[in-house]
Amino acid sequence: MRRRYIRRMLLIAGLAAITALLPAAGQSRPPESDGSTYTWTGAATLTVDVKPWGGGFVRSDPYLIDCPLACTRAFEANREVKLTAYMTPGHTFKAWEGACAGQGNPCTLKVSGAMAVTAVLEGRYVPPAPSAPAVPVSPELSVEVTPGECPECFYMAFTGTGYHATSPIDITFSYVTPDAGSGTDEDVVTSDDAGDWLAQYYENCQFDGAYAGPVVIDVTATDAQGASASTQVNGTCPET
Repeated sequence: MRRRYIRRMLLIAGLAAITALLPAAGQSRPPESDGSTYTWTGAATLTVDVKPWGGGFVRSDPYLIDCPLACTRAFEANREVKLTAYMTPGHTFKAWEGACAGQGNPCTLKVSGAMAVTAVLEGRYVPPAPSAPAVPVSPELSVEVTPGECPECFYMAFTGTGYHATSPIDITFSYVTPDAGSGTDEDVVTSDDAGDWLAQYYENCQFDGAYAGPVVIDVTATDAQGASASTQVNGTCPET
């Protein structure tokens, strides 16, 4: 007798556990195919739609609805929910239909029972304008050499045109002399709004001490976007 009683109690407990896993009366699966939502006894269900499709989307606060991706969600009964419609380019908000009718955007409502809201938008989709293609630059570099004010030097005026606007310009000088060796110097200037710049230098002819004779200087100027130009300077120390 006692064993029969125990078996009966175990059967009852097993049935109770299975019943807990099954939907109660009034419960149903949500329409979303992803199965990510559910409902429960006493829950309130809010369904949102957007007209026309493609005109925008609606999100809820608290964030459960993000239609047209997630348009039906269950909430605690009488939970206050704010719905905001966001439009794609070319569309404007026209009105709410359903539970939000008469409100502006966003709307606020307390969810009870099964409620439906539709955001009505108007307009025509306008694709964003393509960004303007980058304007290619073709920089040029020229150098003017004139006698310097010191007895054994010459003056160089570097002029750059066609570079990117307001860009730092890296200038590299590589000089070679027949008798006094070679070397490299660097400097930085900034182009103006038109992409032009000017740099001025004195060469004091102090290559390995006072030097008299020819000097060849290779100059390269490169802006921050990589536009570059080169030229060669032929000078004489001293320049007279």
